[in-house]
Amino acid sequence: MVSDYSSPANAKLPPLPAPGSPRRLEGHDKLTGRARYAGDFTADLTGGVLDAAVVVTSTQATGRILSIDARAASQLTGVRLVLTHETAPRLHSVMATNGAEIGDLLPLQDDKLHYYGQAVAVVVADTLATARDAAALVQVTYSAPEPDAAFTLAQGRGRAQDVKKVGAGDPGQVQVGHPEKAFAAAPHQVDMTFDTAAHHHNAMEPGAIVAAWDADGGLTVHLPTQFSYGDAVILGEAFGFGLKERLPNIVAQVLGGIEFHHKVRVVSTMTGGAFGSKNANVHLLLAPMAAKLTGRPVKLVLDRAQTFTLMPFRGEMHQRIRLGADAEGRLQAVLHDALLAKGTAGQFVAPIGEGTTKVYATPNLGLHVQAAALDTNAPGWMRGPGAPNGQFALESALDTLAHQLDLDPLEIRLRNYAETEPDTGKEWSSKALRECYAQGAARVGWHHRNPQVGSMRAANGRLIGYGMATAIYPTLQLPARARVELGADGRAVVQTANHEIGQGMITAFTQLAAETLGLPLEHVRLEWGDTRLPYGGMTVGSMTTLSGGAAILEAAQQVQKALLKRVVTDKASPLHGLAPDELRVENGHMVGPGGASESVAAAMARHPEAPIREEATTGRTMGHSSYGREAFGAEFAVVSVDPDTMHVQVERLVGAFAGGRILNPLLVRSQLMGSMVWGLGQALLEQSEMDERTGHWLNDSLGEALVPTNADVADIDVILVEEDDSRGHPLGVKGLGELGITGVAAAIANAIYHATGQRITSLPITLDKLLATPH
Repeated sequence: MVSDYSSPANAKLPPLPAPGSPRRLEGHDKLTGRARYAGDFTADLTGGVLDAAVVVTSTQATGRILSIDARAASQLTGVRLVLTHETAPRLHSVMATNGAEIGDLLPLQDDKLHYYGQAVAVVVADTLATARDAAALVQVTYSAPEPDAAFTLAQGRGRAQDVKKVGAGDPGQVQVGHPEKAFAAAPHQVDMTFDTAAHHHNAMEPGAIVAAWDADGGLTVHLPTQFSYGDAVILGEAFGFGLKERLPNIVAQVLGGIEFHHKVRVVSTMTGGAFGSKNANVHLLLAPMAAKLTGRPVKLVLDRAQTFTLMPFRGEMHQRIRLGADAEGRLQAVLHDALLAKGTAGQFVAPIGEGTTKVYATPNLGLHVQAAALDTNAPGWMRGPGAPNGQFALESALDTLAHQLDLDPLEIRLRNYAETEPDTGKEWSSKALRECYAQGAARVGWHHRNPQVGSMRAANGRLIGYGMATAIYPTLQLPARARVELGADGRAVVQTANHEIGQGMITAFTQLAAETLGLPLEHVRLEWGDTRLPYGGMTVGSMTTLSGGAAILEAAQQVQKALLKRVVTDKASPLHGLAPDELRVENGHMVGPGGASESVAAAMARHPEAPIREEATTGRTMGHSSYGREAFGAEFAVVSVDPDTMHVQVERLVGAFAGGRILNPLLVRSQLMGSMVWGLGQALLEQSEMDERTGHWLNDSLGEALVPTNADVADIDVILVEEDDSRGHPLGVKGLGELGITGVAAAIANAIYHATGQRITSLPITLDKLLATPH
């Protein structure tokens, strides 16, 4: 499937906001409703009319299904299938590289229950209304044991296990020096515990999929995903295609330049928000299962409540932070113990210690991560996985230490500035964190505040507080492949199976290719989101540009090199006889010394039978580097608090971020602002409430799940700090989309302490917690 946003000519747009910041090429289509998401499809990719599927979920968390009565549902006119564990196709085991639930628990394969809201049946009908009516008629009887879904300290400790690897393979256990001894000997100590609530992604678009089998036994699916190739492999494994290409083999083939082909095609052109939630979920398998039995294409769209159980979430976390410091506030020991909730299925545990092991210099460092398996659906990746929770604890504890020592919270961070990576000793590829501190502090007026706790009031009597925190997120790169072809008309086509999830990939990749080739933006067309295109890697971890962008850069450079070589050897070219390195290409023209020039289109038109086509594969080191590679920032919050009601209003957020080369400042600012809004939500609003007696998520709708709105967000100021990371990445870029969330909750909590003297150590910070604390 070709997706073409080569030109925004279908609308008159205002002037570009800044050099290097073209507006989103797909923006007009999104605003006018022309952009199509999986739920919008009324036919499959071959034109076949879609049946509608509705999932029936369990109303119990544990036990077994004793019976399913689908007789009334099956008798409704238009119902084609009621799929249960008794009638579903048998699936083969799969490998979920993201630690997702389906790696341990395939849907509808037996009668066992693992969590409330688990899929127990799928109803397929000719219309969505009929499928919904029929689903309501399905009667399920269960055995009735009590679930263990409560994440209390006592219950958690009883089921806790040490975790060797967290996230994508980071260590869950770290020890540098002798942290316990150093902490005990430190003259100044902080020992605090922190709790952070569960919350869900609440993307605008729910999980959705269109699945169709062809006459040759091939499967095509259209769905919002962050890893189309990974989903293709899972589907091939599950349905027994005899694939030798398990995902590590796929990556090996990509690195060796071998194309990936098999009977599963995954198409993902538009995704309405993901944030870690859209990869290898249960519905990936449910719709193809149903379509296989009906022999007809099927569309399945989860309802909002089902996104709370059939998709992942950020689980509850309990943390203990211990800091030992000398009289000057220099850290002698940092210890971080964490207990995280996980489901009975799924292997994901959030990398909660990124900040602890990377931000501050200390000779003695300890990280100890445990996880407790509960009778809930599986937690998973969520924007800045682990980092905002870990930074909330670490940065709150460091703020406490600063006040204990009567130090400026900014000064204590500078005194503990890590010149090398604390846990490895590696030199940084680049680190402009000092500049972030300085520019953020200047912008927010940090040095003009009264540092005394509770000393600042607005004219209306509200208490005013200033807080700050360090932001950190790893700079990641994985293998990716891209193809660039320059045609006879002098225009380029760029192909890579990456994903547009709202972050601006279409614009950024088109812009990168255009700038590298020296072509106008409208002369480059990007094709993406299809496993028939070169392997584009995963759209996760703020690594889209670092991975896919690197491949486009290299392929485009090879095309330009071939183009220049062609024209200097072409006797019909006015540039004949010049050396390629004497030429520059800009705005679609090749220009040499003395003003000699030729358009790219003219040069290519002389050889219509010979387009220039190059492919490139990058990321062969799988992100490993001899340098420490992190993106850093400094985040500041100004809050006002009503002294009577303790209502908190965030008046201002300022974030200063160093992200290497910034390809498109407009896109980056938008990403960072959105990420900071997420941090505000985590700090003050967001909490997925569970009935711990049943394991039922209670506020499983956008009417009940609180997320930030315009009324909650006042002034957000993003500063892009200049930084050169050319020795860390060929583009000189770092990942920034998730960095903005990581320090916000801590900065707001620290600002509330400065305003009120109340140290709240659990998120979200709600009125009941503030009113329960003496003030």
